[in-house]
Amino acid sequence: MDTGTVTTGAVSTQTPVIARSTGYAWRLAPLADGWRVDVVLRLFGSRALPIGTNQGRLAAMGLPADVTAHALRRVRSVSDWDLAWTWAAQRFLGEARIHHRSSHEHAAALSQRHAALAYHLAGMLVFDDPRKIRTLRASASSLYARAMPVLHPAVRRVEVPWRTSHLPGYLALPENSPGPVPLVVILNGTSTSKEETFLWRDAFLASNLAVLALDWPGSGESSLTVSPTPDCDDFLEGVVELASLDPMIEANRIGLVGFSLGGAIAARAAATDRRVGAVVAVTPPYDPQPWFALAQPLLRRHLATIAGGEEHLARLAAGFALPGIVERAKCPMLVIGAGRDLIVPPEEAVRYCIAAGDRGTLLWYADGRHGLYTELADWTSEAARWLESTLAGSTSSTRVDQVIEPANAAR
Repeated sequence: MDTGTVTTGAVSTQTPVIARSTGYAWRLAPLADGWRVDVVLRLFGSRALPIGTNQGRLAAMGLPADVTAHALRRVRSVSDWDLAWTWAAQRFLGEARIHHRSSHEHAAALSQRHAALAYHLAGMLVFDDPRKIRTLRASASSLYARAMPVLHPAVRRVEVPWRTSHLPGYLALPENSPGPVPLVVILNGTSTSKEETFLWRDAFLASNLAVLALDWPGSGESSLTVSPTPDCDDFLEGVVELASLDPMIEANRIGLVGFSLGGAIAARAAATDRRVGAVVAVTPPYDPQPWFALAQPLLRRHLATIAGGEEHLARLAAGFALPGIVERAKCPMLVIGAGRDLIVPPEEAVRYCIAAGDRGTLLWYADGRHGLYTELADWTSEAARWLESTLAGSTSSTRVDQVIEPANAAR
């Protein structure tokens, strides 16, 4: 772990480390509009893209390095992004057909999953084309669902009831568990989905925790039928109903792992429902309203597309603001922050943890970036151990004692 990590059972006496360059990058972020990004792409290639498309994320998806490298080389402008990843998806589908004809069903299913994740990636930088976004999301979810019975026969695709709709998810149980186990629900961010977050399950299963990778209302596949809304904390009703029907899950011991914006969804659920036994928030926002106007233009366009237009962004930012929300939650909270986060100001994780008070524990990666994809194995292991202990009844917690000033860019 990086310097500045606060571990469970200790009280923080050290200010989490935030690189000075992070503040400079936030000051320059509003300049990263479409044409400037295109210039940078022509000069430096797709690794210069400013939103969560780093190599760590691609590696975490398990995509073959040769195909991803070829796809990235095809990106010389923002408009090339979805074309490059659609090309990759089609290549994977071609491989799947070859494997299927040779009766190599596992290899065929793996190529289908690769294609699903490529379509998932393709939709990240599609703006102002709702039909294309829906098509890419539908392709990603359907291909992934077709591959799962072959790759993971014991994993169930589930439909969690929510109001008049259903939320799709994947449920995995630890092998050879002697009895009912707690349930961990992974709530994705705006550019992630259950197809991606399900890949993070191993550390939680190893800690004897059931895992439900869920698309919360308006995210991932659920966006095909439901508009995104912060007013969705009642999704937990359906989760508890699902858990209650499975004799291998303890429905009264539920932890939420909220990734990015999913951390706000987790906090809102914990504030209104005492059945949440623990929350893990990974590089979460706390109050987007003061800094969102200074965020990267491509990120704003991405969120505007999700929100249904630029005019809805302010309302969405206000709806996901957490002052007064985190304080109402009564369960322990593990907040995981990244000192080089350029999507959400690093200080947001600290404020989230401070709001949790004595119930908050901060795990800090001074050199980490948004989502901590490069540190995925480490933070999921830490989160799994903490959840195992906390959901078993442990009350140990830490808190952040020192408020740090916002990065200059967020002032």
